Amino acid sequence: MPVIWVHADCLHPESPALRAFPDAPAIFVWDDAELQRSGWTLKRIGFVYECLLELPVVIRRGDPVVEVPRFAVEQQESHIVTVASPDIHLQKQTAAMRAEALPEDPFVVLRGHVDLGRFARYWRRAERAVLGDA
Repeated sequence: MPVIWVHADCLHPESPALRAFPDAPAIFVWDDAELQRSGWTLKRIGFVYECLLELPVVIRRGDPVVEVPRFAVEQQESHIVTVASPDIHLQKQTAAMRAEALPEDPFVVLRGHVDLGRFARYWRRAERAVLGDA
């Protein structure tokens, strides 16, 4: 059974990794360096934490590329599974861990460049696609 790496782009209980391996141990790592680099607001951090409280995950702080494999060793596992993300930083971490990234059906398909840096900017574009001009 693999270890599941839950990251900020797969914070729901129906994520492909949690569905595929419902009894697998799971971990989320607060990446302090990434939080500083990306400029997450306290509101966003609180939202992520509230989502985590609804998931069967162990929560740690540090570098995910170090902490997730360490967790796998503690669980006597070598296979790490996560959910694919459009975020380049998460893609690099997934590759560095040699984790298997399961695909997820997108919430919405947007054409052209999508700014994932701020939810409000993303949602302005996604809302039109999801709700139309209502």
